[in-house]
Amino acid sequence: MPRLLLVTYHFPPEPAAGAQRPGYLATYLPEFGWDVSVLTRPLGETPEIAARVVPAPVLGASLESNVRSALNGNARTASAPRRALRWAKEALLFPDRTVGWVPPAVARGLAVSAESRFDAVLSTAMPASVHIVAATIARSRGLPWVADYRDLWSGNPYLLRAGARAHAERALERFLIRRAQAVTTISPPLGVSLERLHGRRVQVIPNAYDPREWSRYDAIAPHDFEFCYTGSLYDGRRSPRLLFEAVGALRREGDAAGETRLHFFGPNSGEVRELARRYGVDSLVEEHGTVARADALAAQRRASNLLILLNLDESTAHELGSKVFEYAGARRPIVAFGPRASVMREYLARHRLGWFASDLDEAKAALRAAHRRFVAGDLELALGRDAVLDARDLARSFAEQLNALI
Repeated sequence: MPRLLLVTYHFPPEPAAGAQRPGYLATYLPEFGWDVSVLTRPLGETPEIAARVVPAPVLGASLESNVRSALNGNARTASAPRRALRWAKEALLFPDRTVGWVPPAVARGLAVSAESRFDAVLSTAMPASVHIVAATIARSRGLPWVADYRDLWSGNPYLLRAGARAHAERALERFLIRRAQAVTTISPPLGVSLERLHGRRVQVIPNAYDPREWSRYDAIAPHDFEFCYTGSLYDGRRSPRLLFEAVGALRREGDAAGETRLHFFGPNSGEVRELARRYGVDSLVEEHGTVARADALAAQRRASNLLILLNLDESTAHELGSKVFEYAGARRPIVAFGPRASVMREYLARHRLGWFASDLDEAKAALRAAHRRFVAGDLELALGRDAVLDARDLARSFAEQLNALI
């Protein structure tokens, strides 16, 4: 059986959406003939995944954790220091804020590849640092390398790079990816962007969900008209502002669709509560912080509707992400907010997964439609086979890519 070194910064049991794609690969690639070892951070054990996990520490992680703990302990006065910390990491760390993982990961990867012969390396980004780690190991050991993109590196609207910094990152990315034997990504728009940048074919392998993971939550049913959001707000680059504005307007109009509860799970750093007060809906909002993935999945099944919050800037219109696939597994109608030309709008409409809004009128209409569906008792989505990949299909597609390289 050929052996794969999977390089990823995010991995279960971390609840982040970016951990699921590599988690599915580690779980199901063995069914398609690949033995998987995972090079990642020390994240704890994941009993459901039998792959060998090779942890490498992050330099400076303890110091950052202590600083964050101190700031979070004084939430009223720490917003400016938190912003300063984020700015410093973005401005000073190259190519990204996880560069402290690169030296230990390369050293650990080279050591384990000297002990055990691998047949290929696969890295899945972001962060971009994983591609540096994988490219270094693959070149040192003479192994074929697959570079997978869950998000863009150059041109990523959430990174806000400019000037010399943007030029240097683009040059580094082009240099590294020339060495990859195959490049993959999650959606056709990202594929087009990557093909333009690198001048080569990019294979699209969409994100997926695991039906087996959801089977334990089948008995959970919603009892109230409630919305659930699980995930990060990307330091304020995604916002519930339009949602709160619409809910506040509906309440003032006496519309029943405005009488709801809004549950937020994730590292949202007080931004949600501040906006909720501004729009007069703070009594409806419950913040739960970061929770275990099992708790997040159960919360999605308990809610009558699920929320997707995208950046409203039109530069993010290509963004589909992985959250919509996880939500599809929850089988609850989705209300999404984002730019008018978003690929998410067309995706939700085509697969009848929910509603999309870019302005206040659309947002109010979406909430009213969701409320009508709840009152009618139509709570379960019917997933078509073409709506979202099964996690096994995801692994099969990657196995085909890898088999072509050895």
